[in-house]
Amino acid sequence: MTSLRSFIVLLALLFAAPVHAEIQLPQPSRPVVDLTNTLTAKDEQQLTKTITNLEKDLRWKVRVLTINLKYRSGADPDTLKDQTPGRAVKPYWGLDDRSILVVMNTREDNPLNFKVGDAYRTTLPRVFWRELQARYGNKFYVAEHGRSQAMLATVSAIDESLRQGGRPSVPGLTQDHQLFTFVLSLVGGLVAGFASHPRRKDEHFNWKGFLISAPLWAILFVSFGIGPVVTRTNDLLPLAQNIGGFILGMIVALLIPTPKRAKQVSPY
Repeated sequence: MTSLRSFIVLLALLFAAPVHAEIQLPQPSRPVVDLTNTLTAKDEQQLTKTITNLEKDLRWKVRVLTINLKYRSGADPDTLKDQTPGRAVKPYWGLDDRSILVVMNTREDNPLNFKVGDAYRTTLPRVFWRELQARYGNKFYVAEHGRSQAMLATVSAIDESLRQGGRPSVPGLTQDHQLFTFVLSLVGGLVAGFASHPRRKDEHFNWKGFLISAPLWAILFVSFGIGPVVTRTNDLLPLAQNIGGFILGMIVALLIPTPKRAKQVSPY
């Protein structure tokens, strides 16, 4: 349903009838148009500065628009046209293949939508925009930080990613995401530790079991524990924490005796 809403909002913005009298776009054009008074003056200045510097340095055009569009199932398309700036948005900003339109619909719990030019497809792929929308456009983030901060974080992530020459994932690691990767690293260590339990009395570590179980613990530790961290941040602390979690899980699993091992050491 969310995808349908996003699709209808963007269609209404870009292909609807010309702007109606009750909606006026400011003249001369500016990179940030806040039709809903959602942004603070300070945040609007910061967004304008970030967008202007990016366009000056790299010729990538980012534009921001806030609207107040209520979607109802089965609504008359003419109603949508009356509530949006319609075709006026495209010539107003001269949107082209090197343009990104960031739309915040203040009527939605998940308010962020994007219209991305074709030139961005290889630089910032579709998965990037999905993650960006899910991270800063979800209702929990908006409820905690506010819509203005959500827009600042969104444009900042776009700016940083473009200055890095493009990337497949959104930069930065949230606290929840870091906790998730740590838990998976810890579980990966537990799997590796249990698989490495000695099978003979004279054996202290079962390398064969460790290597055989590698596809499982490597997926947990490397793919879901290390991968998301190194692709999103250069900070060494979360990486060290996840490596430590893997080692801790492995040590704990090795110290827990299996029934077979307990029988071997039992004096009875």
